[in-house]
Amino acid sequence: MSAYVKKSKVPETTTGEEGTAKRNILRKGAPGKSRKNDTPGTVIDDGSNHIDKSALDEDDPNFDSEDDTGFAIPKYSSLYRENTGKSTITLPAYKKRVEAIVTEFFISGDFDDTAHYIMDIDAPEFSYEFVKRAINMSCDKGDRERELVSQLLSALYPDIFSSNTIGKGFERLFEIVGEIEKDCPAAKTIIATFLARAVVDEILPPSFLADTVVCALGAEVVEAAKIMLSREHGSAKLERSWGPGDGRPVEDMKIAIDQLLQEYLLSKDVDEAVRCIAELNSPLYCHEIVKRTVYHSMDKPTHEQEAMSELLKQLALREHLSPQQAVKGFNRLHRLLPDLALDTPSAVRVLENFTLRAKQDGVLSATYTEPPVAESE
Repeated sequence: MSAYVKKSKVPETTTGEEGTAKRNILRKGAPGKSRKNDTPGTVIDDGSNHIDKSALDEDDPNFDSEDDTGFAIPKYSSLYRENTGKSTITLPAYKKRVEAIVTEFFISGDFDDTAHYIMDIDAPEFSYEFVKRAINMSCDKGDRERELVSQLLSALYPDIFSSNTIGKGFERLFEIVGEIEKDCPAAKTIIATFLARAVVDEILPPSFLADTVVCALGAEVVEAAKIMLSREHGSAKLERSWGPGDGRPVEDMKIAIDQLLQEYLLSKDVDEAVRCIAELNSPLYCHEIVKRTVYHSMDKPTHEQEAMSELLKQLALREHLSPQQAVKGFNRLHRLLPDLALDTPSAVRVLENFTLRAKQDGVLSATYTEPPVAESE
């Protein structure tokens, strides 16, 4: 993403020695882990999921020995490594980099720097490991760090982490939750809270909790998350699951965006609106501003829709809205169009006009084309 200026890489940190209380200790020779008799590169097919066996081979340089908990990764696991040829870094090296990044993030709380460091590694096929490691490391911390991790995952979605990546991260956690409990007895409750919060923050779909593979892997954790979500006012409570934390919860961010857009429509003070959006200090969340700007204009008169387009234009001109974020926002709107049209019959025409004005104003490229409606985010 062009909005980030290249910085020096985070220095790598060394892992703890064997015998320490540190989780993810290397345990050589544990039963059930050896896969040497398997032919590397073959695929296990249980009819619904595929696993690259080379990812489970101890002779493979990317073998995940740090997570050895004394049992083989279940054959029904949906985990597999995609496009590993794209990266020049190995999984063990990636883990060391991630530990350093998360440690620094807990101190600084800087979302932008953290996003830059992740992109600088340039190993998207291992991104699920970041999700797993960030949540795992927060189990030893307090509510402040857990709130920061929840906010970070929401900020990185969907530009850097997809729902699929985040889901894989949770699957990896499910597989080692017993090991985590040795140092953190409340691990299942903490991970279940992270999982339920991810659904509330809309970075994981509710259907994730009904997936047979997820339920088989997660068992108690998934069931606990379902209970949290089913409680009266469960969503509101989960938005504050870690307390006020050290920043604005995602739901508060959405409320703040709605309020400033309503005020802008009343005042038409574009400078004030831009200033308020800049104060949100969430460049990775601007796709939500685009989405809500158009969404709240659906039933408005033409002159108010044009005023909203002017706001997007000024955000782009003043470099508060990146081209990537604008594309993400409009893509989300086009994918939601069938639902929007149910409530607002003119939604198709309104979105077409917004898209046309965005191209004319330079918010979107002139070559932008909307995604297929059926395509998932």
